[in-house]
Amino acid sequence: MTGWQSFTSRRGGLRRWLSASGSLSARLAATGEVFSVHVLSQGRQPLTQDEALALGLGKRRLGYAREVVLRVDGKPMVFARSVTAHANAMGAWRSVQGLGNRPLADVLFRHLGICRAPLEFAQPKRHSPLQRHVSKAWFEASGAHASHAALPARRSVFTRHRAALLVMEVFAADAAHWQWPDDAPIRRSNPRKLP
Repeated sequence: MTGWQSFTSRRGGLRRWLSASGSLSARLAATGEVFSVHVLSQGRQPLTQDEALALGLGKRRLGYAREVVLRVDGKPMVFARSVTAHANAMGAWRSVQGLGNRPLADVLFRHLGICRAPLEFAQPKRHSPLQRHVSKAWFEASGAHASHAALPARRSVFTRHRAALLVMEVFAADAAHWQWPDDAPIRRSNPRKLP
């Protein structure tokens, strides 16, 4: 089980990225010319014990998962995994199935009646199951190995009509890429987003 906690990494810019509220996709899009979502997998999948507990599912371990890599100007920045009970993917969270290459933020931050629990943070150990899974997915998506020995991650639970959706975001790009937008010039004030 991953040790999710309520505090963040001590690195400057990265710490601000990890603890920022609102849409991560929108913040990433503001730092470059083209923001895109690369879908790695989507559909019925077994959940980890940690995910099932976070969703309040007890021992029910079958769910619906969507894994993506978020890119800015073609560069992979974040691995994201969202999971819910399979029944919820047919009900309250059915809109997730039709996202395609659009960001999950198009659902989470544009619809009324969605509540977000406080963020939790972790740095999975180098050879943990989560670290291995993210590293494998990252390599398949980018052809490069994830940069950090311990990848900083955050997660939170979104609730809609009493149905929970867990969203985890792993900041797998090299730490040098995580300047806070206020600390670095934004190249374009109105970035273009790929569909």
